[in-house]
Amino acid sequence: MLFDSQALRIEDSKGKLLSELFTLPPELVQKLQDSIALIQAALPGEWVDDDSRRKSYSFLSCHYSWYARYGEKGHNAPKDASHLNNVEKDQEGRTNFTQRLPHESKEMLENLKGYSLLAEAYSDIFEYIRVLEKRHPDTFGELRIFADILPMNAASPAYPFTGFVLNLRVSTWGHRDHGDKRICIVIPLGDYSNGELCLYEVGLMFDLKMGDVLLFPSCDITHFNMHFSGKRGTIVLHSDRQGDQWSLDFRGWGAYINHVRALS
Repeated sequence: MLFDSQALRIEDSKGKLLSELFTLPPELVQKLQDSIALIQAALPGEWVDDDSRRKSYSFLSCHYSWYARYGEKGHNAPKDASHLNNVEKDQEGRTNFTQRLPHESKEMLENLKGYSLLAEAYSDIFEYIRVLEKRHPDTFGELRIFADILPMNAASPAYPFTGFVLNLRVSTWGHRDHGDKRICIVIPLGDYSNGELCLYEVGLMFDLKMGDVLLFPSCDITHFNMHFSGKRGTIVLHSDRQGDQWSLDFRGWGAYINHVRALS
């Protein structure tokens, strides 16, 4: 189990978590290795040797996540309609019904088979990650709030995170993930050289290899990947911070949500 081994926890002078690093047990590292064949099946032609220094370099980022961002609010909508999809805007313009509720990412909807393959491949790893709640009860408790009220009782395979991202051949500029809530978890996979993950304000560089797991507040710390060569991927667990508004009052659509539930 996680707590029989060592984890490196780094805090600031006030005790705020900056990062936490540990290594998966050997049987789960093997599952990461085995998952590469499923990546090749789900995303043909994408798991290849690459060098981020090459001309015209690009990478692939597949988001398998639930989002609450960009949603239309319903606080001023009439409450006597039989369904929220019967409520349209008075002014000209298209009514976007699909984003009134939390919604699946485009990659999930367009490649459900690939998503299902990868979710199953990483299920044991996601289950192991949930042990972290014993170390971070407040943070994981906050993440659970949105994950527990997804539409139609949907369940995220990365629970309590509401999604995961599969990055292939990624090397990034410095950035913060302002749309993420509290923390993210990064798990690298593949056989590659370099590609270190850097936390700018903290002044740390992590030479992560397959089986390592890094937790850090991606919304607060500028981070980026160094150049790499080889076959490299990362799995990133994250949650949409806009889920807070949905968790608070269903973004104003609560009357319709309760009406539908009453009929079920």
